[in-house]
Amino acid sequence: MIKTIKIALAVLILYSTVYAKDDSQQISVATVNGESITKNELDRATDVLAPRTFFHANLTDEKRKRVQKEALEKLIERKLLLQYAKKQGIKVTQKELNEKEKKIEKAFKNKETFLAALNKANFTYETFIKELKSDIIIDKFYEKYIKTTYSDNELKEYYEKNRFKFKEPEKIKARIIYVKNDPTDPKGKQKARKKIEEAYKKIKSGENFADVAAKYSDAMSRIKGGEIDYTHRGRLDSAVEDVAFSLDVSQVSDIIENDKGYYLVYVEGKKPPKLVPFEATKQKLRKELVAKSENLKKKKILDKLRKEAKIQKLGY
Repeated sequence: MIKTIKIALAVLILYSTVYAKDDSQQISVATVNGESITKNELDRATDVLAPRTFFHANLTDEKRKRVQKEALEKLIERKLLLQYAKKQGIKVTQKELNEKEKKIEKAFKNKETFLAALNKANFTYETFIKELKSDIIIDKFYEKYIKTTYSDNELKEYYEKNRFKFKEPEKIKARIIYVKNDPTDPKGKQKARKKIEEAYKKIKSGENFADVAAKYSDAMSRIKGGEIDYTHRGRLDSAVEDVAFSLDVSQVSDIIENDKGYYLVYVEGKKPPKLVPFEATKQKLRKELVAKSENLKKKKILDKLRKEAKIQKLGY
């Protein structure tokens, strides 16, 4: 299920982060239909998103600003969905709130440790409960308006109507020797040609293709004897590919030339085109269709809400 930022749960992620507490952090960075998004909220949301985008060591000020902009958009999205959910009459019972709080507290050693974590993350207990309540409302909103399920029969019907999408193309397993034509050397082409001809003669005289590739090839695949695992069309240089797919198993190509240099190809195996069985792709297909459907539902709602909303970004 697609989610917005889980503000209350962010305390678990920010457990070891210490914020300076001052009133300036409570300034408003944006308003959505008159409701404020504070600097504190933006800081917490930014720190939740930052590890997903960059390693901490690479988080420069410029990169943090980019994450900050993304975080603000997600907070605006969260605010819009929360406002809409409340208008639809979605509420939280005290029992639901208590159960969710206890579930989060279990991640901590005891109540005191939990409260200390809230303090470090710049949450008052009251703010935490407020955000937790909002999280639950949004979860219930998603459950009612966004969540999508597909039965096996529906997936099977989609599969049968779109069988062409589940066909695996012909594949080959090959070994390739590539000799680079150095364009900076006036005799680069001549030298490359001589080198590939030497390799070709050795192979024709009975030497192992992999051994020759390890010695003569300029490609990184030389460390594996020039091996290219099973691959389909579109993955190799076109000149090499056309020849490679025309060869029979255990056949070595003639010397192939293009602007980059020279090649030799040896085909070790072939797999004909085949239809991926339904059972083998069912779970992947389910995830793809659910994600697509939920994204569309969410986008449709948000597009309408944004169009009707009054959103002000105060310097961000």
